Amino acid sequence: MTSMTKMQRFMAAINGEAVDRLPVSMWLHFATEHLSSEDTARAHLRYMAAYDWDYLKAMNDYRYPLPSGQNVTSEADLLAFKPLPMNKASFANQLACLRILSAELGPDVPIVETLFNPLQTLVRAAGASATQVVFDYPQAGHAMLDAVTQTLCDYVTSCKALGITGVFYSINGASRADAGGLTAAQFDEFVKPYDLRILQAAAGMVRIAHVHGLNLEFGRTIDYPVEAFSWSHHQTAPSLAEARALTQAALIGGINEGAIAKQSVAEISADIAAAASEAGTRKLLIGPGCTVPPDTPYRLQAAARRAACEIKV
Repeated sequence: MTSMTKMQRFMAAINGEAVDRLPVSMWLHFATEHLSSEDTARAHLRYMAAYDWDYLKAMNDYRYPLPSGQNVTSEADLLAFKPLPMNKASFANQLACLRILSAELGPDVPIVETLFNPLQTLVRAAGASATQVVFDYPQAGHAMLDAVTQTLCDYVTSCKALGITGVFYSINGASRADAGGLTAAQFDEFVKPYDLRILQAAAGMVRIAHVHGLNLEFGRTIDYPVEAFSWSHHQTAPSLAEARALTQAALIGGINEGAIAKQSVAEISADIAAAASEAGTRKLLIGPGCTVPPDTPYRLQAAARRAACEIKV
């Protein structure tokens, strides 16, 4: 087969078409909340250039601005949330970063923006204890979630306007309640309706559902309108083979983010080969189940890329 561009390879894998080889990428945190848009973009571009990844998952570490300072501890704090304009620094800085990435990488490199679902957006800004405040004051909690959801829908629209290829939508709360997650009723009330609104806003983009966490109840998200699923399949069910039987969406996996920093090259290659064997090479993209440690050695990340490129398709 004739060699493909990165965009052709990515889209073919998402759509279940033949590829010249499996697309591969990795991602890690750059502590970009402390950096300017320009510096954030340059960190991504250096990482992209170092490994020649097939798709770039943009990291988004700018936290959602809290209307009442540093804490969310009361009903009044929840009711203070209103939809926010895109000129707020948290959004404007990341959009400026994406604009630079798009201009530098050009139309043949897929860029997938990271987005956290509304309840996790609150947690990332105000701490895990804020979740209980939402449950304690559900009417105010829904008002807060509605405001954050509308803001994130507007953000998705802004990403579309920039020509960003897709969204890597991090879904929190699908872990079992007895393992630190939510009950099915809590998920259905406080998570899923808002997720579906944002994913609908992202229609036309490549929507990747990242089902975050361990001890997952994967079925909670299986009917989400997405083009691909990502999760830590080395650490939690379902396996890639099991997920392949559950969904027609593309799957992302193969790299064990919890182990790669200390693995041998042979172990990394074996993990990637096993992923291709389990899931098949159609509708498969090679990537980690979550972010890899930022100190993962260059030689191991490079080995993962080589191993993915050597899989016969």
